Formats: sequence, structure tokens, C-alpha cells
Amino acid sequence: MISSCGNESSKIKNNYSIIKEDKNEKIKKVNIEIRLKEEISETDLKEIALSLKEDRKNFKMLWIFYYLPGQKTGNGAWASTHFSPDLEVKILGATKEASEDIKKIKVTGEIIDSWFDNDAIMPNTTYLVKEDNKLYMKSLYPKNSLTDASEIIREVTKKKKGKTIRYDYENNHGEYFLIEINGNLGMYDSEGKFKEATKENK
Repeated sequence: MISSCGNESSKIKNNYSIIKEDKNEKIKKVNIEIRLKEEISETDLKEIALSLKEDRKNFKMLWIFYYLPGQKTGNGAWASTHFSPDLEVKILGATKEASEDIKKIKVTGEIIDSWFDNDAIMPNTTYLVKEDNKLYMKSLYPKNSLTDASEIIREVTKKKKGKTIRYDYENNHGEYFLIEINGNLGMYDSEGKFKEATKENK
């Protein structure tokens, strides 16, 4: 359902939809989950929050969670605007500028394949690279509220596992990569798969 609050600019009004809203009349609190069409600024987040609060004046606490396209709810939000009761605006994931900056970084070596992990807080692109006759998984993370932009490099060894390909690397948690049947990059540990990154089109 697309929000249509009167106090918002038309640009902001058309840039989000309400996924879910839970009201607790007893403690005067509302939780709202929002789907954004793209990354927006703290100023725009504040505008949405104030507009939503205006329509819910009877509630003292208003907790609003924002998700970008394709991000699953319940696994951490890209941003939040909470009235507790004063408004606090936080962008937890990468800003649009940070995401654009990370795309400008040139990965060294021969890129064999790449995958994008659309994590709300820690989005990243992982490249399978051949360099100096060795294989590496190189993951690029844009700067966010928790960390500066960084690159994680893992030297990997290739193994066949049935119809899939497994890439092992040295770690203390039994972690490894697996190329799934659909071409996506599965991330596993001793307890099973904990994440899957989507194959990028070349």
C-alpha cells in the first residue's frame, strides 16, 4: 500500500510503501516496516517519519524500520526513525554515495565471476579472482555506520561437490563457499548455509 500523507513532497510520497504496521494501544506504541524504492537522505527519512507520526498522534512511541528493494524484513533494517518519544534518525547500512564509491574500486586479477549480497547493513560484492596462479574470493564492503569501506580477501581451493563447486578457505568456523545449482554463491559453516549472494550478470 503506497502511503499518501499530505505533508510530504510528492517525490518522497512516491518513494516508499508500508509493508507492515503493528499497533499496541496499551503502551501507545506502533512498529512500522517501510519499503523504499532507493536509498534516501536523513532529511528525507525525517520527513517520512514526521508525516507518519502526524497521522498517529495518539501513540507516544513510533518505531519505523526501512528496507531497500529486495531486502528481507526481520534481518536488520537499512535505516530507522524512532520516536521514543523524541525522534532519532539512523542510516545503518550503506548510503547511496558509499555504494557508488565502492563500484569505482578496481579489483586486481582475472575476474572469473561475481555475486552481490543485498544485506541491509553490510551489503557487499564478492569476486572470484585468479591471480598469480591462485584463486581468491575478494569481497568489497561500502562504508556504513559500523565500519569504513573495506576489502576482505580469502585464498580459496576449488573442490567438486556433486553437481556443485565448493571453495574452501582457512578459518576457525568451518566456513566455505558453494556455487549453487542456480549460480548463486552460498555461504556455509558447520551448521549449514547462512547466506546466499545473487550471481551478477556479466
